[in-house]
Amino acid sequence: MEMRVLVADDHPLYREAVIREIVKSYPNATVEEASSLGEAEALARARRPGLFVFNFDMPGMSAEAIATVAGAFGGVPILVVADRASATDVRAIIRAGAHGYLPKTATREQVTHTIHMLLAGGTSVPAGILCPDESIAEPAPSWLAILTPRETDVLRATARGLSNKEIARELELAEVTVKFHLSAIFRKMNVRSRIEAAMHATRAGVV
Repeated sequence: MEMRVLVADDHPLYREAVIREIVKSYPNATVEEASSLGEAEALARARRPGLFVFNFDMPGMSAEAIATVAGAFGGVPILVVADRASATDVRAIIRAGAHGYLPKTATREQVTHTIHMLLAGGTSVPAGILCPDESIAEPAPSWLAILTPRETDVLRATARGLSNKEIARELELAEVTVKFHLSAIFRKMNVRSRIEAAMHATRAGVV
């Protein structure tokens, strides 16, 4: 299957390392590379990619920039990597529309696994970001009481990073039924993305 990936990073060595890992896992992939956000946006408009990999430490990068890309290229998964992103930054990135996050200290196996997850329609964020260590317990959220048992099952699987196809297989449902449940879950939780739902679910102890 043909795959086009756009890797945007102002550090050539790291950019080349990410590209090597992608090509190892997907020998037939076409990888475009950019050294700035502006260059990445121009390339994406000319040849729509199937996956974005952005360095959050690049000049001009922000949660707002991620939101702009997510809005312009809806449905294309976005993986963000960073050296110095705080947990607050990562949550903002996810709310903006990114599908995954990795620190630049991630291993080759973690990079490959995350890319596989995103291309399969799943999500991937380190557990420490999804569920920070908090000394004060939060009350149970109101949405927890109005989810049906099946919606809770789907939410649990989503929080584990499974794609719709994987959830359907695990729960013995049609994929269209999984999509229906996710729409209802997002509405009840008042969230807009899988990762945002996963963050709330993990914090509430649903997983």
